Amino acid sequence: MFLIDHLDRANEQAANSLLKTLEEPPAHLVLILTAENAYDLLPTIRSRAVLFSMAPLDAAEMAAVLESRHPDNVQRRISLSAGSPGIALSIDLESYDNRRAAMFALLEVGAGRSPFVEWAQHSERISASRQEKLEGYLSVLYLLLEDLLLLQQDVKSIRNIDLRRPLETLLPAVSFDWILRAVRKVDKLVELLPRNIQKNAALDALAVELRAAI
Repeated sequence: MFLIDHLDRANEQAANSLLKTLEEPPAHLVLILTAENAYDLLPTIRSRAVLFSMAPLDAAEMAAVLESRHPDNVQRRISLSAGSPGIALSIDLESYDNRRAAMFALLEVGAGRSPFVEWAQHSERISASRQEKLEGYLSVLYLLLEDLLLLQQDVKSIRNIDLRRPLETLLPAVSFDWILRAVRKVDKLVELLPRNIQKNAALDALAVELRAAI
């Protein structure tokens, strides 16, 4: 039995290499493939697999799982995990908060609420950190943009519950179209991740493009 996690992140060559095995698997072999979105997989892979959709756990179920493991900051972990107990238990909140501080600074600059120099100090730190990947920053940025949209639509429940007030201060400066543009630009960066683009250069360009869109 083999587990291939996040197959949706594989490039086309890697995904194609599985096709023959999926079409004619040996009798003793079981392959379990995971993906956040099945439609990010090649159609040829979807047609050769049996799809199982895993629904997120609700808040009560998440609380029951976490209470049995006794992690710190239970409510924050539940809010950030979107119903995934694995994420709730494994998330490094200190690393997350460092990335979030940088991405919130980028949004403030992009929204025209602070000068570019405020972002530059974060950009320098990100550039100096060789271990951290751009993907981690973009994941945090998606959550912040999602929370901005929810707050704009007057939805009370957001993921970054401890950042509600600072996010609310950005609302007068941004429109729905600006948030949509920001999400699409982040989508483009996600598409470029396999090319190993420079993370600080990509984020610098994003800050400039968002500022120009105001």
